Amino acid sequence: MKAICPNNENHKKFNTSAHVIQEWIVDEHGNFLKEIATTETTHYPSSDDIWYCIECGAEAKVSS
Repeated sequence: MKAICPNNENHKKFNTSAHVIQEWIVDEHGNFLKEIATTETTHYPSSDDIWYCIECGAEAKVSS
């Protein structure tokens, strides 16, 4: 997989999504109080996700 910024191929950092499992401290109603740790990644970034260039904000072109 490779992401390319359409505005500048020298831009090499991107923003995209990953899904993670976290352990939390919660109150008696289950409301979030504090994160203890991120324990697992369930979905790593893929070419199906939207990627944005950190430097200029353009939507990147991602190939598999």
